[in-house]
Amino acid sequence: ETAAHNAVLIFQVLDLAPLWFSVLTKFSSTNKSSFCSPIRLRHLYTAGPHGLSSCFLRIRADGGVDCARGQSAHSLVEIRAVALRTVAIKGVHSVRYLCMGADGRMQGLVGYSAGDCAFEEEIRPDGYNVYRSKKHRLPVSLSSAKQRQLYKDRGFLPLSHFLPMLPGSPAEPRELQDHAESDGFSAPLETDSMDPFGIAAKMGLVKSPSFQK
Repeated sequence: ETAAHNAVLIFQVLDLAPLWFSVLTKFSSTNKSSFCSPIRLRHLYTAGPHGLSSCFLRIRADGGVDCARGQSAHSLVEIRAVALRTVAIKGVHSVRYLCMGADGRMQGLVGYSAGDCAFEEEIRPDGYNVYRSKKHRLPVSLSSAKQRQLYKDRGFLPLSHFLPMLPGSPAEPRELQDHAESDGFSAPLETDSMDPFGIAAKMGLVKSPSFQK
């Protein structure tokens, strides 16, 4: 009798298994984006050689992208992972995505484009980040058209190294004033760009505000 009862239970479990699998699959699919795409609110600080021309990336409501001398609501951006080591950057105030044109010029667009508005995030050993367009093979930079043309064949652009700073952080920490951009990039850290569990930070592999809550 016990064996027969156990057999009935086994058949019932097997009969319900497809239903459970269907529910779990639907739940996973529905909540995938919320689990895998945390948002970081940051101000992206950048500085030229020897600390000259320091500023914060700003996406304006008219679609222009330029330098803001200090932190403000206009320089606050959302950084969200859209793929492994790839992010989308959106202005909180302007509600526009940071995007790149064929000539490397940055612009803020209302609609997101995977080709023009997604950037590979490279975390440098000094804590600064480089955001590179896979489509255009150029880094995000606040340099002028003249500077982009001048540095076109050097593999480096001024104002292309960004330090993600938490809202409310000192506008220009003293140690940042001594930072100078080099003429080349170091090898990227092999880790998920978002590091949602803070693994890289806990291991001391990188000292970047990108990983701080």
